[in-house]
Amino acid sequence: MFQNYLKIAIRNFSRERFYALINVFGLALGIASSLLITAYVVHELSYDTFHPDVDRLYRVNQTNIWSPEVGQRMSSSVLPLAEVLVNEYPEVEEALRVNTPGNNIVRYDRNGQVLTFYENDILAADSNFFDFFDFKLKEGDPNDVLKGTNKVVISGAMAAKYFGDRPALGKILLFGEDRTPMEVTGVTEEQPTNAHFDFDFLLSMYSNPNIKRFEWSWVWSQVVTYVRLKPGTDTHALDEKFRHIADRHVAPTLPRFGMDYDDFIVEKGEWSFYLQPVVDIHLRSTMIGNRLGAVSDINYIYIFSATAILIIVLAMINFINLATARASVRAKEVGIRKVMGSLRRQLIGQFLSESIIMCLLATVLGLGILELFRIFAVNYLHSGLQASVWDKPAFIVLIFGLPLFVGIIAGIYPAFYATSYQPATVLKGNLRSGTRSMEFRNILVIFQFTISIALMVCTLIVNQQLNYFNTRDLGFDRENVLVVNWAHKLGDQLETYKNDVKRHSAVIEAGLSMDMFGRGNYEDLFIDEAADREQTIAMMKADEGFLSTMGLKMIKGRFFEEGRSSDRNSVVINEATMHLFGWNEDNVLGKRIRYTGDNADASEVIGMVRDFNFQSLRYRIAPYIFFNTDATVWGSSRVLAIRHTGEDLPGLLSYLEDRWNAFGTQAPFQYSFLDEEYENMYRAEERLGSLFAAFTTFAVVIACLGLFGLASYTVGQRNKEIGIRKVLGASLIRIVMMLNGNFSRLVGISILLAIPIAWWVADQWLQQFAFRIKIGWSVFFITGLVALVLAWLTVGYQSVKAASLNPVDTLKEE
Repeated sequence: MFQNYLKIAIRNFSRERFYALINVFGLALGIASSLLITAYVVHELSYDTFHPDVDRLYRVNQTNIWSPEVGQRMSSSVLPLAEVLVNEYPEVEEALRVNTPGNNIVRYDRNGQVLTFYENDILAADSNFFDFFDFKLKEGDPNDVLKGTNKVVISGAMAAKYFGDRPALGKILLFGEDRTPMEVTGVTEEQPTNAHFDFDFLLSMYSNPNIKRFEWSWVWSQVVTYVRLKPGTDTHALDEKFRHIADRHVAPTLPRFGMDYDDFIVEKGEWSFYLQPVVDIHLRSTMIGNRLGAVSDINYIYIFSATAILIIVLAMINFINLATARASVRAKEVGIRKVMGSLRRQLIGQFLSESIIMCLLATVLGLGILELFRIFAVNYLHSGLQASVWDKPAFIVLIFGLPLFVGIIAGIYPAFYATSYQPATVLKGNLRSGTRSMEFRNILVIFQFTISIALMVCTLIVNQQLNYFNTRDLGFDRENVLVVNWAHKLGDQLETYKNDVKRHSAVIEAGLSMDMFGRGNYEDLFIDEAADREQTIAMMKADEGFLSTMGLKMIKGRFFEEGRSSDRNSVVINEATMHLFGWNEDNVLGKRIRYTGDNADASEVIGMVRDFNFQSLRYRIAPYIFFNTDATVWGSSRVLAIRHTGEDLPGLLSYLEDRWNAFGTQAPFQYSFLDEEYENMYRAEERLGSLFAAFTTFAVVIACLGLFGLASYTVGQRNKEIGIRKVLGASLIRIVMMLNGNFSRLVGISILLAIPIAWWVADQWLQQFAFRIKIGWSVFFITGLVALVLAWLTVGYQSVKAASLNPVDTLKEE
């Protein structure tokens, strides 16, 4: 039986090559797109699932005590929390702390040649780290590698970088300017790409001297705390128990910081701790953050999953549309088979077999297209997209099951529809295509273009928001700003270096600061001395050249001035800080702000700058305080910001490096560009925009393919009508307008349906940004016009071709 079905299918494909090609290519494109998206989604959902007992692993988040907004949480926590959790809560089996010591210089003496590098991915952890997380070691014992002090586990890439192909165990790396020796006790295998953090250097916890120094502190929130709970633990009940931690442990320590716990609770609402499953960290931490690495967004998973489903549905609609449209062509075949004794279920089996075979061909072609898509998409999906879909059993099942599933779903309606004809009606030649099937096809076309147009609108809005990111006035000028990092490594020669830099003809201005905007916030607690109101405010130390270098705008008072000793005890604030303390422009100058972390005198406000976006546009502008670089408040690191003309950049970089090396420092010269750093903030949105554009293109191509095939069939059915109209005097343009009119009406309905859908989806996405575009009607007008043009171009060729036929050729049989 199946052999007979196969022969008939091959004959039909050969006879109807044009329509078979449209169906196969449309399905292949849909399958390839959907599989690529599915691979990405599956990988994102697999984050941290490989760890042992992952269902019992949790991160302990806490109230964000540094945020000026009430109700915020953060992934950072405090050092003594782990011990309290283990000792006071029997539900907690074990706890782990991971610290972020910060970037550092690492040196290695290789036979008298000192290798020196700036290293970024440095963590420190308790000795039970490898009991929690399944990072495999190819060298070292996971039970011992982090015991003691001055021990370090390095990645395989770092082992090759420093030691080549020689064994790494026992080698000594020198960390920092004081060249603290760290013994290499372990080397990891290639680390999984689906973990919520990775590392190049993992120090034993107490190798960081700040750990012992602040182990008593419930304010120094520089670690991430993980727990493994005992089996059967009720996490909701345990969360409730955690509410008492602050009362018992936090409150007694705050007076050492000059803070009152009750006042803090009134201001912030609570100080508590919360469990978050480790498997949720990657996708469900957009508002909480991840101190150890980047996060994604579960909403993007929903968006891409819906897109994958919609694309495959669009491809299936093409199949259904063309199959039902051409059912009348095979009506006589069905009638004859019924007369010869074929049962309807046999005919349905034949049509479904043809559908499945076509889907099988489309799947094979789709897998080839998938590889081409993957090469393109991997440039935008910097999240460890799997190199192959064959290494996961679920994908193998999906790939082999897809032709069967899609073939049955796409072919079931055409199969039942085509086999419903009565033999007597068909063989008498009285078969007429009913309005019901035409209406059904029209509904499917409307659905296709509604989805395609909605995707086009969303793509345009995403790109408009990205353009807004790049063009919005941030309150400072990020263009033509070069940043020399680790400038404090020059020590006492830093000022001399800055003055040398300013002499270069391409340099407009240069200024020192503790760090650069956009790299994270240095927040601490400050008090309005008059009202004694404690507030969390971001701070930065900067010198007199920083204002003009960054293009900040003074709106009241002045910035720091060179040689003015009183500026050591002065501050410059932004407008948000003024509003936070309830001041106004008339009385802001002369106000005094005191830092709660030391006993120094309060600092006088000498100036106020216009508000500026020092962090991502996802967040509203927060309060900010500038201290002079000579102020006693903490913050010894320095970067040198250089505003340049943009001319002869290679020559400028060469000059900067030569002058750096002339001072004899062994720290390597390192620089970055501020505009590139800000662009990196929006990589996730850029990937979303690029992928959305690609998948929208696929959806539109699939819809146009279906429309082209349907138009070709519809026009063919009306050849005699066209011939008669031409004989009666109808012009070419009139006939083309007639043939295009119905399809234009369908696209017009699709536009009306797509507008509210696209507006709602785009508006929901934009809500995550504090600064966002307003959705204008122009985007809907442009998209609708593009959709109509595409429809006309798709249908127009067939219409013009049919309208150009000689009536003699179409009517000679009448």
